[in-house]
Amino acid sequence: MEDLKNTLKESLEFYLGQEKALISRLAILPKGNIKKKNIKGETYYYLQYRKGIRVIDEYIGKKIPDLLTEQLQRRKQLEADLIKTRKSIRLLHQKPAKEADLIAPIREILYKLTKEGLWDSGITIIGSWCFLLYQKYLPIEKYPLKTQDLDILIPQPYKGKQFDLSSYLRSIGFEEHFNLDGSIAYVGNELKVEFLAPQRGRGIKRTQYIKQISVAPQLLRFLEILFEEPIVIRIAPGLKVKVPSPACFMLHKLLLATRPQRTEKMEKDLRQAIYAGRFALTDKEERAKLNRQWKKFPETWKRCVRRALNISREMLPLERAVINKAETILK
Repeated sequence: MEDLKNTLKESLEFYLGQEKALISRLAILPKGNIKKKNIKGETYYYLQYRKGIRVIDEYIGKKIPDLLTEQLQRRKQLEADLIKTRKSIRLLHQKPAKEADLIAPIREILYKLTKEGLWDSGITIIGSWCFLLYQKYLPIEKYPLKTQDLDILIPQPYKGKQFDLSSYLRSIGFEEHFNLDGSIAYVGNELKVEFLAPQRGRGIKRTQYIKQISVAPQLLRFLEILFEEPIVIRIAPGLKVKVPSPACFMLHKLLLATRPQRTEKMEKDLRQAIYAGRFALTDKEERAKLNRQWKKFPETWKRCVRRALNISREMLPLERAVINKAETILK
C-alpha cells in the first residue's frame, strides 16, 4: 500500500510539474486564428483573438510570417497537451500537502523565521532553495536541482527584530563553521545554512558580526538587487517565506552568469534566469518590477545582462522566444 501511495504521489507531482511548464510556455506564444480579408482586390491577413468580451483583429500584413504559423501550431499542440495533463491530474485528484515537500530541517527553519516575524525584518531566502520554492508555488518550469545549501540574505545595516539565530540553529543540530573571511556557516542535518549580505564597493571586505541576530554573513556583490520588491509565498497555515521577486531573481542571475568565477555554473545561472524570466515577462506585476529595476541599473550592469542574454541564445536554443522578448524589454 505504501508503494502505491508513493507511486501516486510521484505521478501527481510529475503532472503538476508538466502543467506549470505548459502554462509558462503557452504564456509567451501568440493566440488566436489567422483570418483573411479581401479589401479592394487586395488580400490582407489578421490575427483574430478574444480579449475579455471583445474580439480583436490584429493586422499581420499581406503575407503570413512563417514564424507566426509555427508559433500558432505550437500553441495548438501545447493546448492539447495541457488538456491531457489536467485530465490526468483530475484522475489522481488528491492535493499534496505542499509543506510536506520541504525536507524537515528546512521546514523547521522556515517555521521559526515565520513565528519570530523575521521576514518583516528584511530577511529573505535566496539561491537554489529560492528557485525550488518558485517551482513549487509559482507557474515556473521545473529544472532539476540538487542542493544542500540554504542561503539566507540579511540586510545591512540590520534594523529588524532581535533573535539569536546562532543558538537556535545549534539547538536543532547544526554546528558552526568559521570561514577565512570571518563569516560563519552552519553545517548539520545533511544541510549547510549560509548567511549572506550585500558587499558595498569593490575589493574583498571582511564581514561584520550582526549581534541582533547573532550571525556573521558572507559579503557578495549584486545581492542588493534581491531586496527590491520581494514577494511572500504562503506555504501553509503559520508558514510563509519571503523570496526575491522573479524579475529581480532573473536580473541577478544574468548579472552573475558571465562572471569569471561562475564559469562552471553559467548554464545553471542562465537556465534559472530564463525560467524565472518567462514568468516575469508574462505576469503584469513582475513585468512592471522588471522595468523599474532595469531603469536603476548602471550601464556597466546592463552590458553584462545583455551579454548573458546573447550567450543564453546559443546555449539554450529552445528558449529563444523568451530571450528575444527579454531583449525587447531590456533595451
